[in-house]
Amino acid sequence: MRVGFLLLVLAFGAYWVIKNRHSFADAAQRITFWPIAGALVAGALGAWSGVPAWRSVLAGLGSPLPLKDAQRVFLTGQLGKYIPGGVWTVVAQARLAKDLDVPTTRSATASLMSILLSVVTAASMGALCLGIAGRQILGDYGWTLWLVLPLVALLHPAVLVWAGRVVSRITRRNVPLQRIPARNLVIAAAWSIGGQVVNGLQFFLLVGMVGGTYPNPLLAIGLFSTATAVGIVVIFASAGAGPRELLLAAGLNPLMPPGSAALVVLLSRAVLTVVDLVLAGIALRAGRRTTTSR
Repeated sequence: MRVGFLLLVLAFGAYWVIKNRHSFADAAQRITFWPIAGALVAGALGAWSGVPAWRSVLAGLGSPLPLKDAQRVFLTGQLGKYIPGGVWTVVAQARLAKDLDVPTTRSATASLMSILLSVVTAASMGALCLGIAGRQILGDYGWTLWLVLPLVALLHPAVLVWAGRVVSRITRRNVPLQRIPARNLVIAAAWSIGGQVVNGLQFFLLVGMVGGTYPNPLLAIGLFSTATAVGIVVIFASAGAGPRELLLAAGLNPLMPPGSAALVVLLSRAVLTVVDLVLAGIALRAGRRTTTSR
C-alpha cells in the first residue's frame, strides 16, 4: 500500500505538471540564484534545529550526548523518513545511539517525543500565523484553527506521558513515553518552533521568487508549518510526500497560477531533500573523524 501510494503521488505530480506545463515553464524562467541560496540556508537551519531539540529530550531522559554525537545520530537517522512506514527514523536513531551506549528504549523514546513535539509546534505555529495572515487561504474555514488548541496541552510533561499511554492502548503497541523535566521539554519545543519559522522562511523565499511578489511572511510560515504537521501525521507517506505538497499547492492557489504553485512545491521538496542529504553527510563525516582521533 505504501509503495502504491508513493507511485500514485508521483503519477499525480507528473500529471499536474504536464497539465499546467505552460505556466510551469513561464514560472521556471523566474528562478534565480540568491533566493535558492537563501532557501537552502534557511532549510539547513530548520533541519539542524531538530538536533538540539532531540538532544534536550534525550538529556531529560538521562542520557546527555555531546553535540557532535547528537548531530551524527539525529541527522543521519533522519534519512529514515524517506522510507515509507513512519518508524524508520526512530529505528535508525536508536541503532546509532546504541553505539554511544544509549539504551535503545531511551533513544527511541526521545525520537518519538521529538516527533510528537514537531507535530504540536508545527500545528500551533500554523494555526497562529494563518489566524493572523491567512484569511485569503482559509476563507470560511478559519474556525478549524480552534481544533489545534487542545494539542498545546501536550507540551506539559504529564499530558505527554498520558498521551503515550492512550496511543499504546489504541495501537496495542508499547509507546514508551516517559516524563522528563519541564525545562528540557520547553527547550526542545523552543528549538522546534525556531525550526518551523526558518523552514517557513525557506518557503517564503521560493514563493516570492516564482510568484514575483513576496507574500506576508506569516502566511508562508503558517502554510508551511500546517503542511509539515499533516505530512508527519500521515505516516505511510515517505517524508510526508504527497499530503504536504497537496496542502501547499492548495494554499498557494489564491496567490498564483497552478503551474507556479507546482514549481514552488517541487523546489521546496528538492531544497529540503538536498539539505537532509548534505547535513547527514557532514555529520557522519565529522563523527568518523572524532572516532578516528580517539
